[in-house]
Amino acid sequence: MGPTIRLIKLFGIPIEINFSWIFIFLLIIYLLGDHFGGVYPWWSGLHQWTLAVGVALLFFLSVLAHELSHSLLAIRSGIPVGRITLFLFGGVSELCHEARRPRTEFAVAIVGPVASVVLALALFVLWTVFRGTNASLEITLRLLMGVNLMLGLFNLLPGFPLDGGRVLRATAWGLTGNYWLATRIAARMGQGTGTLMALGGLVLAAFNFEQFGVAGIWFALIGAFLLVAATTSYRRERDREGLMGYRVADVMTARWSTHNAGTALSPSPTAQREARIAIAETDAVDGQADRRWFRRILVRLRWGAPKSESISDVGQPAMNESWLTPEDTVMDAMEHIRSGRQDTLPVVRDGELLGFLGRDELQRFAKRVLKRETSLRRP
Repeated sequence: MGPTIRLIKLFGIPIEINFSWIFIFLLIIYLLGDHFGGVYPWWSGLHQWTLAVGVALLFFLSVLAHELSHSLLAIRSGIPVGRITLFLFGGVSELCHEARRPRTEFAVAIVGPVASVVLALALFVLWTVFRGTNASLEITLRLLMGVNLMLGLFNLLPGFPLDGGRVLRATAWGLTGNYWLATRIAARMGQGTGTLMALGGLVLAAFNFEQFGVAGIWFALIGAFLLVAATTSYRRERDREGLMGYRVADVMTARWSTHNAGTALSPSPTAQREARIAIAETDAVDGQADRRWFRRILVRLRWGAPKSESISDVGQPAMNESWLTPEDTVMDAMEHIRSGRQDTLPVVRDGELLGFLGRDELQRFAKRVLKRETSLRRP
């Protein structure tokens, strides 16, 4: 999605904006300011543009409310949320893993459009109450009502990865009991919906560019975006299916060296060559480190870290947060690492440390396996 800027945290969820958001935000301000100037020419320029900025901010707060409803229900259902990102075409809640049951997926998907439609109805009531009292308030409520209604209805289109596509997948999943078949159905619907939207927008613009040109091009861009997103989502889910048969034992590294927790904060050349370091206080392994962590140690030393610090002061906890077993699937491991705070997890059976598995090993393994499966699929 490209580089992002973190704004705040709400309910423990990082809220970020993509750089494309800045473009669309400025465009909306310009279009609103121009519209207000045409409809209310007696307003001062300061009034027009201040209101335009305020309404544009409220537009994106509406999108944020939509995504927050997804995220909060996901968290309540046991699905960690990495972040919410606002971008050119709206927003996305990045869940750390997919729902385990069709009922959960249905609920998490449908709550966003429902929240937007309910917000539109509440704004309609307010607009009815304050109609005719203040022009600025009236137009703000009317515009926000329309945006939230459009946001809710548009997301109900039956095309993955839109909310409607996820509702379709949950329904197909519940009826067939086959997650991968349901994903293919929803993704193909997303591709079809995106294609129709893109072609329809181009036809609309070509039919009467002066009247429908901007709307047609914008419609075509959204359709193209949906087509690409549906195709990408389908490929990602197909890749996940290809990795389901592999276990942590197939990927983990069983090479590591053990260092005492009291070792001075001055990594030796031998230690730096090790892929993994186990940190032990007694016979039990209490922490871990790798080459990346040792590079951080060197930076700390360069910036004057206290000589009294030991290797355990900068290592990661090994056993007291999360660990894997050799029988866990590769997808389980990816979700564990993605939803946690550690790039590397120990692999343990019956309290015995068998090895380590990190993000780098998983990415290399996935790339190798998927490349092989892609070559096998070719005629």
